Amino acid sequence: MRNKQLFYGILVILALLLAACGGATQAPVEAPAVEEPAAEEPAAEEPAAEEPAAEEPAGEVVLNMGMQGKPDTLNPAYAFLTESYTVFDLIYSPLTTEAPTGEYVGGLAKEWSVSEDGLTWTFTLKDNIKWHNGEALTADQVAWAIDAVIADPDGWAAMSGYVGGFSEVTAPDDKTVQVVTESPIANMEYRLSFLYAVYPPDFEVFTTPEDLQNFTNFEAIGTGPFKINTFDKDTGVLILDANADYFDGAPKLDRVIMQTFDNADAMIQALKVGDIDLINELPASAFTTVQGYEGVSTISYPGRYFNELIINSVDPANDPAPTGNPALADPAVRLAIETAINRQDIVDIVLQGLATVGDTIVPPTLGGGFWHNPNIQRVEFNLEEASRILEEAGYVAGSDGVRTKDDMRLEFRLQFPSDNTVYPRMADMIADWFNQAGMKVNPEAVDPDALVAATTPAGDYDLVLWGWGPDPDPDFILSVMTTDQFVDGGWSDSGYHNPEYDQMYLDQQLLVDDKERQAVIWEMQEMVYSDRPYIVLYYENLLQAYRSDRFTGFVESPLGIEIGLSMINVEPVQ
Repeated sequence: MRNKQLFYGILVILALLLAACGGATQAPVEAPAVEEPAAEEPAAEEPAAEEPAAEEPAGEVVLNMGMQGKPDTLNPAYAFLTESYTVFDLIYSPLTTEAPTGEYVGGLAKEWSVSEDGLTWTFTLKDNIKWHNGEALTADQVAWAIDAVIADPDGWAAMSGYVGGFSEVTAPDDKTVQVVTESPIANMEYRLSFLYAVYPPDFEVFTTPEDLQNFTNFEAIGTGPFKINTFDKDTGVLILDANADYFDGAPKLDRVIMQTFDNADAMIQALKVGDIDLINELPASAFTTVQGYEGVSTISYPGRYFNELIINSVDPANDPAPTGNPALADPAVRLAIETAINRQDIVDIVLQGLATVGDTIVPPTLGGGFWHNPNIQRVEFNLEEASRILEEAGYVAGSDGVRTKDDMRLEFRLQFPSDNTVYPRMADMIADWFNQAGMKVNPEAVDPDALVAATTPAGDYDLVLWGWGPDPDPDFILSVMTTDQFVDGGWSDSGYHNPEYDQMYLDQQLLVDDKERQAVIWEMQEMVYSDRPYIVLYYENLLQAYRSDRFTGFVESPLGIEIGLSMINVEPVQ
């Protein structure tokens, strides 16, 4: 999902920060003595002074998690940011879920089968599943939650892509869910892993897509291992209590507190002194420093996240009309923009080598590299070539050095989410490179919610730096580029429109042979790369850190700490 992390991505805290109690044993734990930072360590600001923190009940085991972003909503129908999906994995349950091995195992379902013709999937639910309010979950409620998405794809914009080709979902009895499809679906288990069982009474009252999408769901009722205590959207503090009736076994923690920090330095300092116990997305600039902290373990894995430059590709006939600079529709300008970006410098300087240069929207980590097209001929950085491309296309440098053609001046807004620590540096570097090629950009940090509104579906921007955290299967990230995902106010932030691509997206969904599907997906990557609605800059490593002197039991996979499984299994160090 959006690492807006799109990790991923992957946004001072109020009195409930519980800073004084940030540990996790039967009694508060004092932070270990830590040496003063070395001279080369970036200065970390002390967390802002807060009101006295609320005290934890005696013996309560609490894990404090630090984040820079906060959920945009707790409503799965219209959630875009990675932080929202981190919460969903703790409060909701789907029929299936991805295991650390990459295989799919049962969530709500204990077993399932598919008919010989591949059109009917039958799921048997596990025993003793209860909603957070104590009611027993029934199969017809699970069926309702999926059927609601099928019936109203506009309202359930964030989930509609997962039900493509579904005909209906029924409940033959209280323990059985059947999904009937129009044709065989190769990645059914993956799709179902994002179709959360939401509590029907919370959602069935909405009659229009707008009403549904405006529902914040801050008191969400699910069946997951944790349940909502409180969520303050302004401060970004979310308190989750353990669900003692969780059907797969109660968590060993009593409470998880997710805390949003205004800046990375304050978050890192909080980890150092023991006010928080886990950072799920550690800034690359701080990774080496945090590695030296006593009692802290760090993790670095090649992740699924990629970061890109979005180029406004919205059709001028769209309503509302896009406000992007019309020169961005010129393929020569897009090529010059890519040619004027030094991806390797971004990786080496901004990310300190904790990333790899990117090219296509399908990261190399998906499917062990099976879905990533290795044949993309990436455009290399060359400022002289970028200038030549623009000169040849008729863009002439003015007295200020900025090129113009037919009243189209190559001056662009370059926006990025204000909660990201690396984008300001990247924006400054891009501005310098563009200036040398005869283009001008004006960098601007924007509130993430406002940036979502500006991109989808308004098209009120020129260039945007942002990122995505794709699903394990390429289907989702491929869907972001489809016309439907823009027209219906879904995931598309570029406004890319290509009927040939749209058809290939539908075609790959029907291919049950992996090699045949791979061939189509590789071709789709080539098409998007050539058309440049995105310029993929890099694939970032997943960087995490936690207080290993306080907690044990974190579940790691090749993609880092599995937050959902870890919060069930983590326990205090004895």
